[in-house]
Amino acid sequence: MNLQGKNKIPKTTFVLNILATVMGIFAIFNLYTSHKYIAGIIENGFDPSKQLSDVINYYLNSVTQYVFYGICLFTLGYIIKKVAYLVDAMNIRKLDKEHLVIASLEKDENDEIDRILKDLEG
Repeated sequence: MNLQGKNKIPKTTFVLNILATVMGIFAIFNLYTSHKYIAGIIENGFDPSKQLSDVINYYLNSVTQYVFYGICLFTLGYIIKKVAYLVDAMNIRKLDKEHLVIASLEKDENDEIDRILKDLEG
């Protein structure tokens, strides 16, 4: 028995992946605006080699939070997808066990009836 809806993505995973993508887009946008801002102040006479740590700090402060939240949302979606898949697999195993028990009972009943019929014939 195959897993039903094996390729189906849970709705929460889909939403979390969309939010992770939005966070990635925000990170790229903030990286671009940070670069534009730093390039603008360099044109006005700012020397980034003297205050390199401030420039790096500015980039990290504007981008890191979106990258972190994007990674967290994507990871949470991945975990939810795997848990949903495992729950489906466990439910199918339970159904398979119930089906096997019912099938074995039917077979036992049929074997007993066959034995009675053979005794009556012979």
